[in-house]
Amino acid sequence: MHITADENIPYVQDAFKDLGHVHTINGRELKQQDLQQTDILLVRSVSKVNQALLHDTAIKFVASATAGFNHIDLDYLASQNIGFARAPGSNAISAAEYVFAGICLWSLKAKKTLQGLTIGIVGCGNVGSRVKQLCEAAGLKCIINDPPLEATQQSDYTFSSIEDALACDIVTLHTPLTYTEEHPTYRLLNKQKINTLKPQTLFINASRGEVVEEPALLARMNEKNDLTLILDVWENEPQISQEMLKHTLIGTPHIAGYSIDGKIRGTEMIYQAVCKYLGKTPQWSASDIDFGNNIKPHIALPTLATSKNLQKKILKFYDILADNNDLKRILNEPSLTDGNYFDSLRKNYPPRREFSSVN
Repeated sequence: MHITADENIPYVQDAFKDLGHVHTINGRELKQQDLQQTDILLVRSVSKVNQALLHDTAIKFVASATAGFNHIDLDYLASQNIGFARAPGSNAISAAEYVFAGICLWSLKAKKTLQGLTIGIVGCGNVGSRVKQLCEAAGLKCIINDPPLEATQQSDYTFSSIEDALACDIVTLHTPLTYTEEHPTYRLLNKQKINTLKPQTLFINASRGEVVEEPALLARMNEKNDLTLILDVWENEPQISQEMLKHTLIGTPHIAGYSIDGKIRGTEMIYQAVCKYLGKTPQWSASDIDFGNNIKPHIALPTLATSKNLQKKILKFYDILADNNDLKRILNEPSLTDGNYFDSLRKNYPPRREFSSVN
Protein backbone atom coordinates (compact mmCIF):
# COMPACT_ATOMS: atom_id res chain seq x y z
CA MET A 1 0.00 0.00 0.00
CA HIS A 2 1.48 3.34 -1.09
CA ILE A 3 0.46 6.46 0.84
CA THR A 4 1.33 10.02 -0.25
CA ALA A 5 0.91 12.62 2.49
CA ASP A 6 1.36 16.33 2.97
CA GLU A 7 4.60 16.74 4.88
CA ASN A 8 2.95 19.12 7.32
CA ILE A 9 0.45 16.61 8.70
CA PRO A 10 1.94 16.00 12.16
CA TYR A 11 3.00 12.47 13.12
CA VAL A 12 1.83 11.18 9.75
CA GLN A 13 4.78 8.80 9.44
CA ASP A 14 4.25 7.38 12.93
CA ALA A 15 0.51 7.02 12.48
CA PHE A 16 0.42 5.44 9.02
CA LYS A 17 3.66 3.41 8.92
CA ASP A 18 1.86 0.16 9.72
CA LEU A 19 -0.61 0.69 6.87
CA GLY A 20 1.92 1.03 4.06
CA HIS A 21 4.85 2.96 2.68
CA VAL A 22 4.41 6.66 3.48
CA HIS A 23 5.90 9.26 1.13
CA THR A 24 5.63 12.91 2.21
CA ILE A 25 5.52 15.90 -0.10
CA ASN A 26 4.94 19.66 -0.12
CA GLY A 27 1.16 19.86 -0.34
CA ARG A 28 1.02 23.13 -2.22
CA GLU A 29 3.35 21.73 -4.90
CA LEU A 30 1.52 18.41 -5.27
CA LYS A 31 1.15 17.33 -8.94
CA GLN A 32 -0.49 14.50 -10.82
CA GLN A 33 2.85 12.93 -11.70
CA ASP A 34 3.67 12.63 -7.98
CA LEU A 35 0.80 10.18 -7.54
CA GLN A 36 1.50 7.48 -10.10
CA GLN A 37 2.21 4.86 -7.42
CA THR A 38 -0.23 6.19 -4.82
CA ASP A 39 -3.18 4.26 -3.39
CA ILE A 40 -4.12 6.66 -0.59
CA LEU A 41 -3.68 10.46 -0.60
CA LEU A 42 -3.55 12.52 2.60
CA VAL A 43 -3.81 16.30 2.19
CA ARG A 44 -4.48 19.60 3.90
CA SER A 45 -6.37 22.63 2.60
CA VAL A 46 -3.46 23.88 0.46
CA SER A 47 -3.90 21.01 -2.05
CA LYS A 48 -6.61 21.21 -4.69
CA VAL A 49 -7.86 17.66 -5.15
CA ASN A 50 -9.74 17.40 -8.43
CA GLN A 51 -9.71 15.68 -11.83
CA ALA A 52 -6.56 17.50 -12.92
CA LEU A 53 -4.68 16.03 -9.95
CA LEU A 54 -6.16 12.54 -9.83
CA HIS A 55 -6.74 11.50 -13.44
CA ASP A 56 -4.78 8.45 -14.58
CA THR A 57 -3.78 7.57 -11.01
CA ALA A 58 -4.67 4.51 -8.95
CA ILE A 59 -5.85 6.48 -5.93
CA LYS A 60 -8.64 4.73 -4.08
CA PHE A 61 -9.06 6.95 -1.03
CA VAL A 62 -8.46 10.62 -0.18
CA ALA A 63 -8.41 12.05 3.34
CA SER A 64 -8.01 15.69 4.34
CA ALA A 65 -6.72 16.45 7.83
CA THR A 66 -8.92 19.57 7.89
CA ALA A 67 -12.44 20.51 8.83
CA GLY A 68 -13.15 22.30 5.54
CA PHE A 69 -13.49 20.56 2.20
CA ASN A 70 -13.85 23.31 -0.40
CA HIS A 71 -10.45 22.22 -1.77
CA ILE A 72 -11.89 18.80 -2.65
CA ASP A 73 -13.95 18.04 -5.77
CA LEU A 74 -16.37 15.66 -4.10
CA ASP A 75 -18.36 15.10 -7.28
CA TYR A 76 -15.28 13.90 -9.13
CA LEU A 77 -14.30 11.60 -6.27
CA ALA A 78 -17.78 10.09 -6.25
CA SER A 79 -17.75 9.63 -10.04
CA GLN A 80 -14.50 7.66 -9.76
CA ASN A 81 -15.62 5.67 -6.70
CA ILE A 82 -12.81 7.21 -4.66
CA GLY A 83 -13.46 7.20 -0.92
CA PHE A 84 -13.15 10.39 1.12
CA ALA A 85 -12.79 11.42 4.74
CA ARG A 86 -11.99 14.65 6.56
CA ALA A 87 -11.58 15.86 10.13
CA PRO A 88 -14.59 18.02 11.04
CA GLY A 89 -14.17 19.78 14.36
CA SER A 90 -10.53 18.79 14.74
CA ASN A 91 -9.32 22.37 15.05
CA ALA A 92 -12.51 23.91 16.45
CA ILE A 93 -11.23 24.38 19.99
CA SER A 94 -8.02 26.08 18.93
CA ALA A 95 -9.79 28.29 16.37
CA ALA A 96 -12.28 29.41 19.02
CA GLU A 97 -9.44 30.11 21.44
CA TYR A 98 -7.69 32.18 18.77
CA VAL A 99 -10.82 34.32 18.46
CA PHE A 100 -11.13 34.71 22.22
CA ALA A 101 -7.45 35.62 22.59
CA GLY A 102 -7.93 38.27 19.89
CA ILE A 103 -10.94 39.67 21.73
CA CYS A 104 -8.90 39.79 24.94
CA LEU A 105 -6.06 41.68 23.25
CA TRP A 106 -8.49 44.15 21.68
CA SER A 107 -10.29 44.74 24.99
CA LEU A 108 -6.99 45.55 26.70
CA LYS A 109 -5.87 47.93 23.98
CA ALA A 110 -9.29 49.60 23.74
CA LYS A 111 -9.70 49.60 27.55
CA LYS A 112 -13.06 47.86 27.29
CA THR A 113 -14.51 45.41 29.77
CA LEU A 114 -15.89 42.26 28.18
CA GLN A 115 -18.96 41.92 30.35
CA GLY A 116 -22.01 43.40 28.68
CA LEU A 117 -20.58 43.64 25.18
CA THR A 118 -22.46 41.99 22.31
CA ILE A 119 -20.87 39.59 19.84
CA GLY A 120 -22.47 38.54 16.57
CA ILE A 121 -21.46 34.97 15.70
CA VAL A 122 -22.15 34.25 12.04
CA GLY A 123 -22.01 30.47 11.76
CA CYS A 124 -22.44 28.49 14.97
CA GLY A 125 -21.14 25.03 14.13
CA ASN A 126 -18.04 23.38 15.57
CA VAL A 127 -16.05 26.61 15.93
CA GLY A 128 -18.83 29.14 16.43
CA SER A 129 -20.46 27.12 19.20
CA ARG A 130 -17.16 27.07 21.10
CA VAL A 131 -16.72 30.81 20.58
CA LYS A 132 -20.20 31.19 22.05
CA GLN A 133 -19.26 29.07 25.07
CA LEU A 134 -16.10 31.08 25.78
CA CYS A 135 -17.74 34.46 25.26
CA GLU A 136 -20.81 33.72 27.37
CA ALA A 137 -18.55 32.47 30.18
CA ALA A 138 -16.74 35.83 30.01
CA GLY A 139 -19.99 37.79 30.23
CA LEU A 140 -20.62 38.73 26.60
CA LYS A 141 -24.07 38.54 25.03
CA CYS A 142 -24.04 36.31 21.94
CA ILE A 143 -26.24 36.96 18.90
CA ILE A 144 -26.34 33.87 16.67
CA ASN A 145 -26.91 33.85 12.91
CA ASP A 146 -26.82 30.47 11.17
CA PRO A 147 -29.65 29.86 8.66
CA PRO A 148 -28.60 26.27 7.77
CA LEU A 149 -28.47 25.27 11.44
CA GLU A 150 -31.72 27.08 12.15
CA ALA A 151 -33.40 25.18 9.30
CA THR A 152 -32.53 21.82 10.88
CA GLN A 153 -34.66 22.68 13.93
CA GLN A 154 -32.18 20.61 15.91
CA SER A 155 -30.74 23.38 18.05
CA ASP A 156 -32.11 25.22 21.06
CA TYR A 157 -30.24 28.42 20.15
CA THR A 158 -32.16 31.63 19.69
CA PHE A 159 -31.35 32.68 16.14
CA SER A 160 -31.18 36.21 14.78
CA SER A 161 -30.90 37.82 11.37
CA ILE A 162 -27.50 38.55 9.92
CA GLU A 163 -28.38 42.24 10.19
CA ASP A 164 -28.75 41.86 13.97
CA ALA A 165 -25.48 39.93 14.19
CA LEU A 166 -23.64 42.61 12.21
CA ALA A 167 -24.96 45.32 14.55
CA CYS A 168 -23.00 43.95 17.53
CA ASP A 169 -19.91 45.37 19.19
CA ILE A 170 -17.93 42.38 17.91
CA VAL A 171 -18.63 40.38 14.75
CA THR A 172 -16.93 37.05 14.08
CA LEU A 173 -17.33 34.73 11.09
CA HIS A 174 -17.34 30.93 11.36
CA THR A 175 -18.97 29.63 8.20
CA PRO A 176 -17.64 27.12 5.69
CA LEU A 177 -16.93 28.38 2.18
CA THR A 178 -19.77 27.32 -0.09
CA TYR A 179 -20.87 28.46 -3.53
CA THR A 180 -23.98 26.57 -4.60
CA GLU A 181 -25.86 25.53 -1.46
CA GLU A 182 -29.15 27.14 -0.39
CA HIS A 183 -27.18 29.60 1.73
CA PRO A 184 -23.91 30.20 -0.15
CA THR A 185 -21.20 31.90 1.85
CA TYR A 186 -18.90 33.11 -0.91
CA ARG A 187 -18.63 36.85 -0.24
CA LEU A 188 -21.41 36.56 2.30
CA LEU A 189 -20.13 39.82 3.67
CA ASN A 190 -20.36 41.88 0.52
CA LYS A 191 -19.96 45.63 0.17
CA GLN A 192 -23.50 46.33 1.33
CA LYS A 193 -23.16 44.29 4.52
CA ILE A 194 -19.66 45.56 5.25
CA ASN A 195 -20.94 49.12 5.12
CA THR A 196 -23.63 48.32 7.72
CA LEU A 197 -20.99 47.57 10.39
CA LYS A 198 -21.12 50.35 12.94
CA PRO A 199 -17.96 52.40 13.58
CA GLN A 200 -15.57 50.92 16.15
CA THR A 201 -16.81 47.36 15.53
CA LEU A 202 -14.26 44.63 16.14
CA PHE A 203 -14.47 42.46 13.03
CA ILE A 204 -12.92 38.97 13.06
CA ASN A 205 -12.57 36.48 10.23
CA ALA A 206 -11.05 33.09 11.02
CA SER A 207 -13.19 31.07 8.59
CA ARG A 208 -12.21 31.50 4.93
CA GLY A 209 -10.95 34.62 3.21
CA GLU A 210 -13.46 34.38 0.38
CA VAL A 211 -16.40 34.71 2.78
CA VAL A 212 -15.60 38.45 2.83
CA GLU A 213 -15.49 40.73 -0.20
CA GLU A 214 -11.97 41.84 0.64
CA PRO A 215 -11.79 44.77 -1.82
CA ALA A 216 -14.94 46.23 -0.24
CA LEU A 217 -13.53 45.84 3.27
CA LEU A 218 -10.30 47.45 2.14
CA ALA A 219 -12.22 50.30 0.53
CA ARG A 220 -14.05 51.02 3.79
CA MET A 221 -10.80 50.98 5.76
CA ASN A 222 -9.09 53.26 3.24
CA GLU A 223 -12.02 55.67 3.33
CA LYS A 224 -12.99 55.64 7.01
CA ASN A 225 -10.55 53.41 8.93
CA ASP A 226 -13.26 53.01 11.57
CA LEU A 227 -13.22 49.24 12.19
CA THR A 228 -10.79 47.12 14.18
CA LEU A 229 -9.78 44.03 12.21
CA ILE A 230 -8.52 40.62 13.26
CA LEU A 231 -7.89 38.56 10.13
CA ASP A 232 -6.46 35.07 9.99
CA VAL A 233 -7.70 34.24 6.48
CA TRP A 234 -7.32 36.12 3.22
CA GLU A 235 -8.25 36.10 -0.41
CA ASN A 236 -5.42 34.88 -2.67
CA GLU A 237 -3.45 33.03 0.00
CA PRO A 238 -0.50 32.75 0.27
CA GLN A 239 0.10 36.01 -1.65
CA ILE A 240 -2.06 38.16 0.55
CA SER A 241 -2.85 41.85 0.28
CA GLN A 242 -0.22 43.85 2.16
CA GLU A 243 -2.53 46.85 2.10
CA MET A 244 -5.22 44.81 3.88
CA LEU A 245 -2.68 43.53 6.38
CA LYS A 246 -1.66 47.10 7.25
CA HIS A 247 -5.19 47.80 8.46
CA THR A 248 -5.32 44.93 10.95
CA LEU A 249 -4.91 44.98 14.69
CA ILE A 250 -4.04 41.30 14.35
CA GLY A 251 -3.09 39.69 11.04
CA THR A 252 -2.00 36.06 11.01
CA PRO A 253 -1.17 33.42 8.35
CA HIS A 254 -4.22 31.12 8.55
CA ILE A 255 -3.12 29.55 11.83
CA ALA A 256 -6.18 30.08 14.06
CA GLY A 257 -6.74 26.34 14.26
CA TYR A 258 -3.05 25.48 14.43
CA SER A 259 -2.72 24.29 18.00
CA ILE A 260 -0.67 21.12 18.11
CA ASP A 261 -3.65 19.47 19.82
CA GLY A 262 -5.97 20.32 16.93
CA LYS A 263 -3.52 19.25 14.23
CA ILE A 264 -2.85 15.91 15.90
CA ARG A 265 -6.58 15.42 16.40
CA GLY A 266 -6.94 15.83 12.62
CA THR A 267 -4.22 13.24 12.00
CA GLU A 268 -5.94 10.78 14.30
CA MET A 269 -9.34 11.31 12.67
CA ILE A 270 -8.09 10.59 9.15
CA TYR A 271 -5.94 7.70 10.41
CA GLN A 272 -9.02 6.06 11.89
CA ALA A 273 -10.95 6.70 8.67
CA VAL A 274 -8.23 5.04 6.58
CA CYS A 275 -8.09 2.09 8.98
CA LYS A 276 -11.84 1.68 8.63
CA TYR A 277 -11.60 1.85 4.84
CA LEU A 278 -8.87 -0.83 4.83
CA GLY A 279 -10.57 -2.97 7.44
CA LYS A 280 -7.60 -2.59 9.80
CA THR A 281 -7.60 -2.25 13.58
CA PRO A 282 -6.02 1.08 14.57
CA GLN A 283 -2.60 0.64 16.18
CA TRP A 284 -1.73 4.31 16.77
CA SER A 285 -3.39 6.86 19.04
CA ALA A 286 -2.72 10.51 19.71
CA SER A 287 -2.92 9.72 23.42
CA ASP A 288 0.45 7.98 23.09
CA ILE A 289 2.21 11.27 22.36
CA ASP A 290 4.31 12.74 25.16
CA PHE A 291 4.14 16.55 25.16
CA GLY A 292 6.60 16.92 28.01
CA ASN A 293 6.10 19.07 31.09
CA ASN A 294 5.41 22.46 29.53
CA ILE A 295 2.02 22.83 31.22
CA LYS A 296 0.52 26.15 32.32
CA PRO A 297 -2.29 26.83 34.81
CA HIS A 298 -5.79 26.32 33.44
CA ILE A 299 -8.75 28.71 33.82
CA ALA A 300 -12.03 26.77 33.92
CA LEU A 301 -14.87 28.15 31.83
CA PRO A 302 -17.23 28.91 34.74
CA THR A 303 -14.61 31.20 36.29
CA LEU A 304 -13.85 33.28 33.19
CA ALA A 305 -16.24 36.10 34.07
CA THR A 306 -14.88 36.47 37.60
CA SER A 307 -11.20 35.83 36.90
CA LYS A 308 -8.97 38.76 37.81
CA ASN A 309 -6.83 40.01 34.93
CA LEU A 310 -8.61 37.54 32.62
CA GLN A 311 -7.30 39.03 29.40
CA LYS A 312 -3.68 38.99 30.54
CA LYS A 313 -4.00 35.40 31.71
CA ILE A 314 -5.45 34.29 28.38
CA LEU A 315 -2.67 36.04 26.46
CA LYS A 316 -0.11 34.21 28.58
CA PHE A 317 -1.66 30.96 27.34
CA TYR A 318 -1.46 32.13 23.75
CA ASP A 319 0.60 35.12 22.64
CA ILE A 320 -1.46 36.00 19.58
CA LEU A 321 0.53 39.19 19.13
CA ALA A 322 3.66 37.16 18.36
CA ASP A 323 1.88 35.51 15.41
CA ASN A 324 0.82 38.96 14.21
CA ASN A 325 4.34 40.31 14.45
CA ASP A 326 5.74 37.37 12.49
CA LEU A 327 3.39 37.93 9.55
CA LYS A 328 3.79 41.70 9.53
CA ARG A 329 7.47 41.34 8.76
CA ILE A 330 6.37 41.24 5.13
CA LEU A 331 5.37 44.92 5.40
CA ASN A 332 9.01 45.91 5.87
CA GLU A 333 10.89 43.15 4.07
CA PRO A 334 10.07 42.95 0.32
CA SER A 335 11.84 39.60 0.00
CA LEU A 336 9.09 37.98 2.10
CA THR A 337 6.12 39.00 -0.06
CA ASP A 338 6.04 36.20 -2.64
CA GLY A 339 3.93 33.81 -0.54
CA ASN A 340 6.75 31.50 0.46
CA TYR A 341 7.17 33.26 3.79
CA PHE A 342 3.42 33.00 4.50
CA ASP A 343 3.65 29.26 3.88
CA SER A 344 6.83 28.91 5.91
CA LEU A 345 5.11 30.47 8.93
CA ARG A 346 2.47 27.76 8.70
CA LYS A 347 4.94 24.97 8.06
CA ASN A 348 7.23 25.96 10.92
CA TYR A 349 4.54 27.10 13.34
CA PRO A 350 5.72 26.56 16.93
CA PRO A 351 3.81 24.14 19.15
CA ARG A 352 0.81 25.83 20.75
CA ARG A 353 -1.36 24.06 23.29
CA GLU A 354 -5.09 24.53 23.72
CA PHE A 355 -6.39 26.12 26.92
CA SER A 356 -8.42 22.96 27.58
CA SER A 357 -5.37 20.71 27.28
CA VAL A 358 -3.69 22.04 30.40
CA ASN A 359 -4.49 21.32 34.01
